[in-house]
Amino acid sequence: LFQVAYILIKFANSPRPDLWVLERSVDFGSTYSPWQYFAHSKVDCLEQFGQEANRAITRDDDVLCTTDYSRIVPLENGEVVVSLINGRPGAKNFTFSHTLREFTKATNIRLRFLRTNTLLGHLISKAQRDPTVTRRYYYSIKDISIGGQCVCNGHAEVCSANNPEKLFRCECQHHTCGETCDRCCAGYNQRHWRPATREQSNECEACNCHGHAIDCYYDPEVERQQASLNSQGIYAGGGVCIDCQHNTAGVNCEKCAKGYYRPYGVPVHAPDGCIRKFHSNLVCLNFRE
Repeated sequence: LFQVAYILIKFANSPRPDLWVLERSVDFGSTYSPWQYFAHSKVDCLEQFGQEANRAITRDDDVLCTTDYSRIVPLENGEVVVSLINGRPGAKNFTFSHTLREFTKATNIRLRFLRTNTLLGHLISKAQRDPTVTRRYYYSIKDISIGGQCVCNGHAEVCSANNPEKLFRCECQHHTCGETCDRCCAGYNQRHWRPATREQSNECEACNCHGHAIDCYYDPEVERQQASLNSQGIYAGGGVCIDCQHNTAGVNCEKCAKGYYRPYGVPVHAPDGCIRKFHSNLVCLNFRE
């Protein structure tokens, strides 16, 4: 998943399309939605796409219809430049504009060409058609450049393809995991996951399981009740330990499981601190001589 800033399309030996749609997918190509419309005229924008042509941007997720790139000239080597961030309300504060961050997200990009630029050649009879015009009735692209960044939610400084699949992935920091660093790693769910900001890294915090568990989950109700002890010994956060080992139990694996007890003076983190209770049913009998 990427956040795309701009797209530059260079056409080759054909005019730019007369009518087309730039589309994006955020689900790896299963579905697509319009990112920007391109039309020859204001009438086309309205009739084909239901959009007012060349209107001013007022929202971070406005889908525009432009007539700037559908002229017949140049006949060759024309360009289309699409900026998805510049000129939008949240452009100068991209990190804090949730709408703009969502609007620029894409896993796949599709160019859906709907009509060629014919120089009105389709209105001329076959006998009169100029071959220098009709030979350009196709789409020809020589280069597409896309500029953007991986979506790492502020928890990575590097996005590389240094993996067996050769796919760009975030090199997550702050104890975060996932393709977009969108969750806390196992054992680091004392606090609810949050994206990093310019002021706060919002690092995921380790749960305090006293060495008796390797994973945990965050429970907002536990945090509200201040029932979870963090690694600093303070009841803050909502980490709940999963699958406590060594015969322990509790939010922080701080108690002994049913049928076990911890002798006085044995620390809570001792791996063999909880021992089985033994119940004696022996009855003492007094014998008189």
